[in-house]
Amino acid sequence: MKHFSGNGCADGYVKSEVLKKKTAAVLLAETAKDAQEELRLFEDGMVKLENRLEELYHKTLMESGEEAAELIETYQVILCDRQFFDQIRERIQQEKLSCCMAIQAECDACEKLFSEMEDAYMRERFEDIRAVCNELISVLGDGPGALSEVVIDRPVVIVADTLTPVDTVKMDKEYLRGFVTETGGETSHAVILARALGIPAVTGAAGIMEAAQDGMEILLNGTDGDVVLEPDAGTKKEFECKMQKAAEESLRFEKEPPGEVYTRDGQRVRIAVNASDAAPIQGLDLCDGIGLFRTEFLYMQQEDYPSEELLYQTYQEAVRRAGKKEVVFRTLDIGGDKALGYMGLPEEENPFLGYRAVRICLDRPDMFKTQLRAILRASRGGNVKIMFPMISSLEELLYCREMLESCKKELHLEGVDCREDVPAGMMVETPSAVMILDQLAPYADFFSVGTNDLTQYFMAADRGNPAVHKLYDPFYPAVLRALYHIGSTAQKYHVPLSVCGEAAADIAMIPFLLGCSVEKLSIAEPMLPKVRYLVRRLHKGECTELARQIIQMQSVEEIKERLREYAENTLKRGE
Repeated sequence: MKHFSGNGCADGYVKSEVLKKKTAAVLLAETAKDAQEELRLFEDGMVKLENRLEELYHKTLMESGEEAAELIETYQVILCDRQFFDQIRERIQQEKLSCCMAIQAECDACEKLFSEMEDAYMRERFEDIRAVCNELISVLGDGPGALSEVVIDRPVVIVADTLTPVDTVKMDKEYLRGFVTETGGETSHAVILARALGIPAVTGAAGIMEAAQDGMEILLNGTDGDVVLEPDAGTKKEFECKMQKAAEESLRFEKEPPGEVYTRDGQRVRIAVNASDAAPIQGLDLCDGIGLFRTEFLYMQQEDYPSEELLYQTYQEAVRRAGKKEVVFRTLDIGGDKALGYMGLPEEENPFLGYRAVRICLDRPDMFKTQLRAILRASRGGNVKIMFPMISSLEELLYCREMLESCKKELHLEGVDCREDVPAGMMVETPSAVMILDQLAPYADFFSVGTNDLTQYFMAADRGNPAVHKLYDPFYPAVLRALYHIGSTAQKYHVPLSVCGEAAADIAMIPFLLGCSVEKLSIAEPMLPKVRYLVRRLHKGECTELARQIIQMQSVEEIKERLREYAENTLKRGE
């Protein structure tokens, strides 16, 4: 029996067998016979990797959601680092190295620089650079990936030195039971993916790669960070007791009766799910419908603009499956950072601050009207709402509403049935929208806070940039005060308020959100049982007072500790 201690980063317990992720040997030619030919090969490889990452991004977005897809986005940001890749070009020309050896040499130099940094988070981010270099070397060699492929055909725990986004995206999620890595911390890619999939993960388990062998029995405690290989009978029995206790807790959440959710003091809280297509929702009886239908996914699957009929058929199916429950369609939210070839969008230095979402729609009225008409047609007989993303000014919101009314009139003249009273609201995710919320309120039927972009913009921290990732945290006082202001303004003007970002499913954040007058949470479906259980044990009045206290606090770590403790104590109610 061998025991390893690491960082418990994704809660849960699993008993399974080991499957090791081994690094494949890569043979590199050292020198270049023709520097210009090597440069040409290098530029071709850059284009191929860019295309590969774009495909992986869309695949991850479809299969694992936005948070997991952001891991691939990190690679795309690194690939745009001109200074780093210009250094590689210089090595090819001046040192006469082969393109692969030049990449490796610059990567090694970069590793030395990062290893001397005091900040552990920044040291860890070198793994992203190494992974991009490995993938580029692989592409230049026309290989499937710098690391060997893992074929998963049975339930396993993956044991690896480290895991990159590309590695994890390629794995068959059906049999994946957990991750253990020898390196990495709480912000590693394995952790983020494990949380997205709801499976346990441990990082920093030093020495495990040497000790582990394929097929070995493994006990993985993602809560405490403990890993045991080839456990003895006593250890296995103790672990199984912990597994049983965790299963009972999960069952306690799942046993929560269906129906409407109210806090202990009688405040109704609506809990909806996020969706990207018209697939059946398993937990439909546990939720209040689809609080965020991401319409861009259908556009991503096409090679040209989807027709009104195709959009209508998809939207109608989602509305039909929801029955009498609401479906909130967010209009197309795409941009230069994830440009679709057929849209012909310009390349941008900072696409998150550029041409995206409603800005594109308002510039392309025919495309926008096609989508609005499809949603209006699907509204017939359903509980449909429309939500406009990335609103930055009153003029944008008014123009969106004018377009919507124009589409209603067109359909009416054509004799096509649609609901006349479809509510139209907006995402609150830009600082400008927060500052003029009182001006926007009379023209919005509801507000929905997108905490992912709101955090990014308020903290001036590109969520795909590893160098500033520590700032991309919704628990920072500035973001919390923005949320509190949004809640106060929405309540003053009687505008219904929901939250649909990652924070909506964060157990520590939920009490604060309810204290900010949030009336609806739209979350990933797997989180439904636990969130419902928590909300039913919260007291709205206490949450309001908690929120008032939190916005006076200054330390992000103290805020997190206070909110986590409050949420954990609340979850213990009724045990």
